[in-house]
Amino acid sequence: MNHVAVLRQVPLLASLTDEQIAAAADWFHTEAFAPNALIFLEGDPADRLWVVAEGQIKIVKHTSDGQENLLEVITPGEMFGGAGLLLATHPATAVAMTTSLTLSIEREPYLQLIRQYPDIALRIIHLLGDRLQAAMKMRALAVERVDVRLANILLKLCDKAGQPVEEGTRINLPLSRQDLADMTGTTIETAIRVMSRFRKDGLVHTEPGGYVVVLDHERLQRLSEGAT
Repeated sequence: MNHVAVLRQVPLLASLTDEQIAAAADWFHTEAFAPNALIFLEGDPADRLWVVAEGQIKIVKHTSDGQENLLEVITPGEMFGGAGLLLATHPATAVAMTTSLTLSIEREPYLQLIRQYPDIALRIIHLLGDRLQAAMKMRALAVERVDVRLANILLKLCDKAGQPVEEGTRINLPLSRQDLADMTGTTIETAIRVMSRFRKDGLVHTEPGGYVVVLDHERLQRLSEGAT
């Protein structure tokens, strides 16, 4: 993997020259993860920062009864882990959604990078603000109807892993019924029932392998806002 090419995509490092990125690339280590592989658990020490090179990573919180609430989906070029290493432990859990490749940098080299290039710190503040806002929105959805929650999840996945196709937007992630139930914080039976209704209403259709195509983005958006 070309570390420099991957790091060049990272908005956090946008102010650095190619030479500066090349020098920083030596501090990053490569790791591969299989689908559903655990990267770190909530509460684990936040000892490094991660960058997605290939694949998608989901950041989730688990309820006391084991249900999973999706906070964010991290795609190539984006960073995750330890709230930018501003926290001592990870505030949520990271799991590979697909076969994924990551680059990671340990805390001390990362802090050295910030000291050397202060503009990175400003970009971290903006990024974490956006992430916090997105996480608060997803947590707030926990009290909404299941169809509203699922509509929001599908729209988020469209933004993160969507590909325009003739019929609409294809989410390029294989999503099992259990995945949809976990990310929506509901039972698999309820997730199946709501997806069946979405298909009947012409909002989505599913392809072999668990790929969802959003057919009517506008109506799904209205539903995500609570419209019936």
